[in-house]
Amino acid sequence: MILDHYAIAPYIRIADYAIRPPFFLGERNLLDYIIFYVQEGQFEIQINGRKHDLKEGDLCLFQPGDLHTIKGLNNTINPYVHLDFFYNVHREESFVTRPGQLDMMPYSAYSQPRLHECKDIRMPFRIETSQPNKMRDLVLKMIECWQLQTYLGIMEANQLANEWITLAFKQYMKPQSPQRTHQPFLNWITSYFAFHLSEPITVADMAQRAGLSSSRFNVLFKQHFQQTPYQYLMNLRIEHALELLKEDVSIQKVSEYCGFTDVHHFSKACKAVTGITPGAHRRRVNL
Repeated sequence: MILDHYAIAPYIRIADYAIRPPFFLGERNLLDYIIFYVQEGQFEIQINGRKHDLKEGDLCLFQPGDLHTIKGLNNTINPYVHLDFFYNVHREESFVTRPGQLDMMPYSAYSQPRLHECKDIRMPFRIETSQPNKMRDLVLKMIECWQLQTYLGIMEANQLANEWITLAFKQYMKPQSPQRTHQPFLNWITSYFAFHLSEPITVADMAQRAGLSSSRFNVLFKQHFQQTPYQYLMNLRIEHALELLKEDVSIQKVSEYCGFTDVHHFSKACKAVTGITPGAHRRRVNL
């Protein structure tokens, strides 16, 4: 399983408090996830043949495909949330399974992908994080909001579920390498050129603004734009000049507005980039 193939879009199916005397829930399979918090009492849970003893304060996550039984050993209170973490077009048709429902193949279109099958994350049944109180409080708030059964309440509950799974992923997902390196100047450089097109612009000024040496700035700029800062700026100036040549603006003024030192410099640069002079461009536009 590759997480990139699935959109995180929590959808809470049911959220409530189970308040029960000692009980036993027979074996069943799951189509969705269950966030299970032990508020009071003790539980014995079997998942795929493995026994888990739960006590007050334990926070757990059942995953789709988990064959399990739940036994309450005494009087228990457990807040729980049945939900999808990943978007599924059939999510409104899916359902909470009951004891005895073991073969879910006929309903495979509804089943959520299992985090256990993802090579980048290993989510255990018992969730242990650096922020246990926050994780618990998110669950309780999810239930409170979802039970309002208002549009905004359900929206907020699903947002809280998103926050919950994000915290869990931060705890259990393997560190990932960024796809792109941070390049501090890229957020402002194109706007900076556009606003200062008529002014002298030097690489040293831009590098200082980016907090880089001139040589490093040149390297990073070329990596991103596939041309040097000088080439990029010159092409931008010529592009703007060609637009102005369509208007009733003298070639002298166009030269000034686009940051060229004089008409001769403008004419030479224009011919180098486009193959013809500014005068030839203007005559072509006026044909």
